[in-house]
Amino acid sequence: MKNLSFLHSAFIFILFLTIAFNTQNMTAQGCVAVRQMGGQNLNSSNSYNLDSGEFQVGVNYRYFHSWRHFVGKEEQLQRQLTGGGFDANGKERGNAVNIYSHAVDLNISYGLTDRFQLNATLPYVNNERSQILRQTTPVKNTYRYSVYADGIADARLSVNYWVVDPKKAEKGNIMVGLGVKLNTGSHDRRDDAPQTDGTTKSVVMDQAIQPGDGGVGYSVELQAFRQLTGRLYGFANGYYLFNPRESNGTFKSAPKAGLEGYEIYASPDQYFGRAGFMAAVDKKENLTVSLAGRFEGIPAYDAFGGQVAYRRPGYVIAVEYGFSYRIGKHGFSLYIPYNVVKNRIQSAADIADQNLKNSVITDPSKYVHVQGDAAFADYSINVGYSYRFNLNKKMTMSMKH
Repeated sequence: MKNLSFLHSAFIFILFLTIAFNTQNMTAQGCVAVRQMGGQNLNSSNSYNLDSGEFQVGVNYRYFHSWRHFVGKEEQLQRQLTGGGFDANGKERGNAVNIYSHAVDLNISYGLTDRFQLNATLPYVNNERSQILRQTTPVKNTYRYSVYADGIADARLSVNYWVVDPKKAEKGNIMVGLGVKLNTGSHDRRDDAPQTDGTTKSVVMDQAIQPGDGGVGYSVELQAFRQLTGRLYGFANGYYLFNPRESNGTFKSAPKAGLEGYEIYASPDQYFGRAGFMAAVDKKENLTVSLAGRFEGIPAYDAFGGQVAYRRPGYVIAVEYGFSYRIGKHGFSLYIPYNVVKNRIQSAADIADQNLKNSVITDPSKYVHVQGDAAFADYSINVGYSYRFNLNKKMTMSMKH
């Protein structure tokens, strides 16, 4: 297929990645728990699909650092000052929560036929959460400490299908898929954390850095590409993860009267969308570049299941710069999405708290608005490698000229 040898780099199943949280807020790439969904890099040496009996193995790495706090789209700049605590005059000097996330996905795909593809992803995460503690014994207002959570995250299995036979679709095609996300990652990881009285206590880590969300989820996926002109192609891909389980049983805090259930962490839905353009930049079409827009996040309410649980919902809109390179059976990729919009929306817990408070206020002009905050990253770094092989026969080039 002329000019299609490089297309696979456009179709990356980006999980989103494990995106960490913070104790008070939620945001994609930060406190919003968008989990790594297991990226599939379809770079190859011969065609954009996996032929029958063909395997592709790969590894993806993702890193981000979240530290900018938002309520809605408004950044809480007062939290980004010098290290936290209070100065000699009692003025707060910022208490930003920092999350550092490293995620590695091991992927394997198999061409059941030329149109059906089976995929499996096993992720591993290493997350750090740094915050300020105002100790009373001894008095220490600027004490910053870190806690950690790492381990195997939630594995994912999926099956994809090309709507049109790839042998007859040289200029474009659509892939649809169904997947299941297993609860293989821990959602109640503990670490030793200093307390206000100077002691140290083993506590459950915040939802933002837990390897898993505690639920079994089901995803629908879509990928599509189309040749626009010459070496220029348009592409789009996305998914929605349905997490029917209401909560995972891990307690965030003590329950509040009238808000029972919202102190338990949720197993939330999540979504991701990506669309853009890509083109080969060299004569052999080994090196490609891409520019895309991305939209990902956590909704305030799940599509199915109960809604009484705690989450930090929100979304980011990003501009993504991408590069991919193939040589023989090997494929390499680098994608850097830069977040241009960050929005921590009202959660179900916020709305329940707001309704409870306003229920005892007789003057509508004095109604309160309740909305938590969340920390977001400015960007993430996504690096991928893939390798194709066939155990039954020697791979042959199938491009038309």
